[in-house]
Amino acid sequence: MGERLVIRGAVLAGDPPREGVTVVVEGSRIAAVLANGDGVEPQPGDWDVPADGRLLVPGAVDAHAHLALGPLLRLVGLPERFPGSVRALRMGFRRPVEDRLRPAALEALALAGALESLRAGVTCVLALERAAPGEELEVLSALARAVRRVGLRAALAYGASDLGGADRGLAAARAASAFGEERLGDPLVRGMAGLEGLYATTPGTLEALAEPASRFGLHASISEDGSDLERSWALDGRRPVELLHAKGLLGPKTIVAHGCNTGSDEASLLRRADAALVATPRAASWWGVELPPFEILAAHEVPVALGTDGIFPGPAGEAVALAAHLRRRGSGPPAPAELIGHVVWPTAAALAGQLFGERLGAIEPGALADLALLDWRPAAAPPEGTDGDVAILWAGAPAAWVIVGGEVRLREGAPLGVDPAEVAARAREAARRALSD
Repeated sequence: MGERLVIRGAVLAGDPPREGVTVVVEGSRIAAVLANGDGVEPQPGDWDVPADGRLLVPGAVDAHAHLALGPLLRLVGLPERFPGSVRALRMGFRRPVEDRLRPAALEALALAGALESLRAGVTCVLALERAAPGEELEVLSALARAVRRVGLRAALAYGASDLGGADRGLAAARAASAFGEERLGDPLVRGMAGLEGLYATTPGTLEALAEPASRFGLHASISEDGSDLERSWALDGRRPVELLHAKGLLGPKTIVAHGCNTGSDEASLLRRADAALVATPRAASWWGVELPPFEILAAHEVPVALGTDGIFPGPAGEAVALAAHLRRRGSGPPAPAELIGHVVWPTAAALAGQLFGERLGAIEPGALADLALLDWRPAAAPPEGTDGDVAILWAGAPAAWVIVGGEVRLREGAPLGVDPAEVAARAREAARRALSD
């Protein structure tokens, strides 16, 4: 690659929107954003990116994904063959398959998931994974290789649970500490502590997670159905978020995914800790589970972000599903446009920025150059409003170019450095082995 990337003739959303914009990227950062390319003289080694009137947006952040499990579920025919409940899916399919999913197979599946995310304009993924016991650190390293090969920015966590034995959660906590330490300062891959629900988790595991969570953050999948509420109440007489708080697991780098039965007191705890709740609207619809109570979350000003749950690539589609859900509800705050445009969409970028210690989610000088040039030319006036407002229009528009940390990863729809046919073949073989063992 040359010394600079020069993206010419882009359309930027905003208030007001701008046409004919030139964005200059030097190293990993945006160096300049100029109207009509003013002052940008060609230099030897420049890599010109012809936007040609297409919409340029900050790369999307998927705040809750399963990079390996998502492709596996699609390859096996779910969610069309959904077994009837999240609990049945978890115990009848996920647990036995994950328990025999070795690092090499997980890497092949995660590579496919990461490539799908890239093509959807995602530049950063917060992923929570599980695989065969006894290889927790190797699993995280395999995930790191997969996302690096595709070129995504990622924060990776192994979901701790004592399902299958009390030692499993402790092993996951140790792996979180080791992996997080290894990745400190890594510009593209970071580690987090992970928690795969409370339905089979002991107090010892929660206590062991406190140290890596305080250092690297916590990615917790909580209250996707009623199982966690039943368990936490039986365990400690507390609701799930209250139990996390009691164990010192809430903080500004805490991500609580799902939270379908979050109560007012729990929302207050999330807000006081500056923790974020991540909703997965399309997955919730497929699995027939409830979305979190947005009225309660909005009343307490809880930061809310969007994730895909690994089922569907691209948070922009989640924004459409959430807007439809809020409109169907038909009464009470918050309004769909206000929630998505000003809270939900920017929260994901803010989360990623906290984890990486950088400015993400903006097209302005000094911000990290995580960008997606969409294969979409607005037919009339450019869209007004924030990037979050535009996210609903983004859905269904594939990325033409994706730039992560100043590096081109997707060029006119073609990924650089990976063969999509090979990736797909390896993922199919990994799924076949995992399902037949």
